[in-house]
Amino acid sequence: TSRPRRCSHGTALFGTGEPYVDDDSIDLDPALVLEGELGPIDLEEIDAAKIKAFQSDIAGVETKRDLSGDYFGPLLPIAERIDSATGGWGLSYADLHPETPQTPLGVAFLATNACYAFGGFVLGVQGEWTLGLLTEVAGIVSFWYHYSQLNFGQDRKEVRLALLIDYFTAGTALLCGAVYMAQMGIDSVPFESLVWGGASVVCLTLCWVKEVGYWYLFWHSLWHIGSAYTGYLVGQNHINNGMLS
Repeated sequence: TSRPRRCSHGTALFGTGEPYVDDDSIDLDPALVLEGELGPIDLEEIDAAKIKAFQSDIAGVETKRDLSGDYFGPLLPIAERIDSATGGWGLSYADLHPETPQTPLGVAFLATNACYAFGGFVLGVQGEWTLGLLTEVAGIVSFWYHYSQLNFGQDRKEVRLALLIDYFTAGTALLCGAVYMAQMGIDSVPFESLVWGGASVVCLTLCWVKEVGYWYLFWHSLWHIGSAYTGYLVGQNHINNGMLS
């Protein structure tokens, strides 16, 4: 059965014909505050439904990535696996707004990729073609990725594809350098190479701590410079030890 509803206007409750009663002593049922032709409306259920819908929307934003099969082609399964395994972090990237490829800071950031080109070229001239070529390719792809990052902004498949390929090329160059170090033996690796390598990893880690703006631009630029120089030192030592590729 329905019970009187309290109201200061003294009018009838819409849809029921029952009068409102202006009596603070009446203990209202908080679950039944509205009633119409279809019966009582439970506001608690409405609130719960809203919260559930909101949580669903948030989950959708977190898991939905711009991974187009037509765009990624045969690399799509790899991209999806990385995205799933890392909770979306693996194919996310820093927001560098308002910098663009044309702003002074953007240009300076992109220019640090030239360190890879220079180091790889020098190694190649000296006869170390394998690491030299891999370093060159890593620098080209790194430039492509960061140019896309500055140009397109957040959540774009063009940038995610470049990032994915950057993983491959940079990883291959790093793996080659690690193999060279293993061949030479840790005792034969110059201390300078270890210092520069360690410092470069620290810079890379710091740029991941805060993937926005000037912080990222500064630390990732140092990563480019330091990792390129580390690769050059490892290749140079490989040459000096008579292990030309």
